[in-house]
Amino acid sequence: MLSAMKLITIPLRDFALPSPRTGSIEAHSGYGRSAADGQEIHRRVQKKRAKADPRYQAEVPVSALFDREGYRFRIDGRMDGIFRHDPPRIEEIKTGFNVRELARRLAGDPLEHPYSLQLLTYGYFHWREHGTLPALSFHLVSSRSGESEDLQLALDIPRYERWLELRLDELVVEARQAEKRAARRRKIAAGFPFPFANPRSGQMELMEAIEQGMKEESPMLIQAPTGLGKTVGVLYPVLREALSRGQKVVYVTPKNSQHSVAEDAVARFQETGARVKSLTVTAKGKICFKDEPLCTPEYCEYARDYYAKVATHGLLAILANKRKLKARTFRQLGEQYQVCPFELQLDSAREADLIICDYNYVFAPRSALRRVTEIGIDQAGKPNLVIDEAHNLPARAMEYYSPALSTVVLAKMRDGIRALPSPFRREAEELLDGCIRVVASCREGEISKPVRIEPPVERFLEQDARLRAFLSRYLESGVEIRHEDAVLGLSLSWSAFAETLEYVVDPDREEFFTTYHPHPTGGTVKITCCDASAMLEDCYREYRQVVGFSATLKPFDYYARLSGLDPEAVRTAEFQTPFPKERRKLLVIPQISTRYAHRERNYGKIADAVRRITALHKGNYFVFLPSFGFLERVAALFQPPEGFTVLRQERQMRASQVEAIVESLRVRSAPTIIFAVQGGSFSEGVDYPGETVIGAFVVGPPLPNYDLEREEMREYYQRRYGAGFAYAYTIPAMAKAVQAAGRVIRSETDRGLIVLMDSRFTESSYSRSMPADWFDSDVTELVSESILKEVAEFWGQ
Repeated sequence: MLSAMKLITIPLRDFALPSPRTGSIEAHSGYGRSAADGQEIHRRVQKKRAKADPRYQAEVPVSALFDREGYRFRIDGRMDGIFRHDPPRIEEIKTGFNVRELARRLAGDPLEHPYSLQLLTYGYFHWREHGTLPALSFHLVSSRSGESEDLQLALDIPRYERWLELRLDELVVEARQAEKRAARRRKIAAGFPFPFANPRSGQMELMEAIEQGMKEESPMLIQAPTGLGKTVGVLYPVLREALSRGQKVVYVTPKNSQHSVAEDAVARFQETGARVKSLTVTAKGKICFKDEPLCTPEYCEYARDYYAKVATHGLLAILANKRKLKARTFRQLGEQYQVCPFELQLDSAREADLIICDYNYVFAPRSALRRVTEIGIDQAGKPNLVIDEAHNLPARAMEYYSPALSTVVLAKMRDGIRALPSPFRREAEELLDGCIRVVASCREGEISKPVRIEPPVERFLEQDARLRAFLSRYLESGVEIRHEDAVLGLSLSWSAFAETLEYVVDPDREEFFTTYHPHPTGGTVKITCCDASAMLEDCYREYRQVVGFSATLKPFDYYARLSGLDPEAVRTAEFQTPFPKERRKLLVIPQISTRYAHRERNYGKIADAVRRITALHKGNYFVFLPSFGFLERVAALFQPPEGFTVLRQERQMRASQVEAIVESLRVRSAPTIIFAVQGGSFSEGVDYPGETVIGAFVVGPPLPNYDLEREEMREYYQRRYGAGFAYAYTIPAMAKAVQAAGRVIRSETDRGLIVLMDSRFTESSYSRSMPADWFDSDVTELVSESILKEVAEFWGQ
């Protein structure tokens, strides 16, 4: 009956787990996917072993088959190394910054730690195949100091086989759950109705384009305006296709605040009878119960014995019965059962058909979703990925790999260090002084302006090792960890910088460079990544279909390249507004210039033009400026028309203050003119339906500052893509300008005015980023010889 067996392949790291689950959330728990960690140390040890012993073999593949209740489980793994002597010895290499603590954890019951179970499983597989009982050992290496320690492990065959029986029984249960999950998804796909009786104009064409792209298995970039219904139009075909294969969809947004758009789409699907299960992942800092989101059993009772508590109370089964999973559910269960609500989100992800989360969970280094695994039975291919507001991805990904360290910021940590308990205070302050000295050592001679440097890598790494050692002792001491703990803040920021230095010193990574910015009390050392496409490309390997969409994705070749997609392979499509053109008035005023040399004589012109145009029709208007400095100059000169209120965006505005202004616009108690910045909280990701906002003035393309970093980026883009100025300045600026203009006209009943103020908007290098429906053949069609007359006639229609 072998043909009736369902073959299920499981990576050995996912197979070798305690049964039942035990352990806490911590660095040495052994759970999760940390295969990439310590690879360089692994290679170094393996090379050394091979040189010293010709009978040593590295990276040896192993596999075994186990039949149980109609399933054939194939377990695949790869031993770090084997010494082929008599008897043979299998060695597993593990890294961590605290080797002694790792050794202590591994010295316990080997059936209660994933690392020990992995090594025992290698030994058992070898015994099954060759009939020889191998010696087993760990080689533990400190990533901090290079210090190493060896630990022997004995394989007790009868005891291992008792664990094996329990684990295979678990896998049968998991396989049946996976079959039910895949069957449920296929059933949803087979009867998945579109949630609207009458799709909007352009929505059907959008879905057809996506379906065609999925048939071709091409990654897609879709530009579609607000009002087309693009979220449902994209998500519906992508989700249906994934479900038809028994798979899921991961939907990522640049901000947590934008999750609601996808959640609304899910609610629409559910209202029409589709039993789709969704999970919205809330950021660890927002959902954590503790002052600091620090995952150690010593500090956090919710991390302590997490895996045992989840298994004992059947929490994943409870969550599997819920259709919509959000923060409130995880907090309730977390409090009730004393388990980490953040980790519970990730563990519940396997049952979700749609996972809604921030870009971080897919694209950031060590992204959390990469360690979410599930048995792949009755599934075809991998999950699908949807990237909302995809124009944000290139810059956001670059930020992940662009850390900085400032002596000014470090010095501000001194008060927090001095408030530490006395056993740690002196050493912590000495470490802080050492950090400041290392950053200051990047200064080469007497310099007064930023310069590109070759950073003293070894000094940063040595200081990182000292900080890690101190942090380990600090956390083990049981000291109370307070909000914004100084030791944690210092250690984590330094560690992030030190890790990124690995890219800087790689001669093949020309997209990274380091600069030093002097100031009177020290300086700032900054790593800049000007192209994260290689890292993003790696992320896409986890997915079958990739669909990015936004209202601003032109020119497509720029967004494809810097998003890690092949411009030759990506399928692109642009969709025009479904609303009648007569409901929107678009104007360019080329007589105004926001170029730096022209600004002084244009601030007054801008203020006057806004006053005269808004006076023609009362309502709420935005004036979007290139920067806060520009905003302050224009706002100071502005005299509002009679009856208008004036508000302005402030630097570092809190979310509650932004929402208060948005709510006042919705109430429409008085005509209001709001001065805001392009690329800010008011210009992207916020809906102003109906008459909430009737007009937007977009003042100048908000070109990035001409500084050292931006010029280095320009040179890189010129070398790599032959488009230095466009990639470094023009296109990023136009994305912000078009997004700001898009705040007007959000539905088919809206009427709105958009005024672009700058002569550069009439240049082809800028206008090629504009939506195709803004003009027929040339942008100069938007230039008026009688602005006030045309605007008055528009409002009078």
